[in-house]
Amino acid sequence: MEEQVYNYLISNHIGKNNLIKNIDLRKKFNIKSDKSMRKVIQNIRENKDYYLIVGSISGKTGGFFICQTEEEINETINNIKHRANQMHRMCHVLEWKKEKVLHE
Repeated sequence: MEEQVYNYLISNHIGKNNLIKNIDLRKKFNIKSDKSMRKVIQNIRENKDYYLIVGSISGKTGGFFICQTEEEINETINNIKHRANQMHRMCHVLEWKKEKVLHE
């Protein structure tokens, strides 16, 4: 599935101005859930054989595309870093709470 989605994006959705909405991409490949689609995109991003970068924009106007410019690549990397930092902060808060719960 990853190869088909990757090749489709390369052929039809280069640059964020040509993005495809998540729901439309899911319909095209008969992928039932948003979570499943995100997993396909994650697998593409993590596979070194697929060297072009899949960008994404969140929200109602968002979707997926193949990054065309350095700016699009940097935006994609920074968005992923931001999400990772948010998760990392949440882990610290939960660890702090765990200590409070276990030692009271």
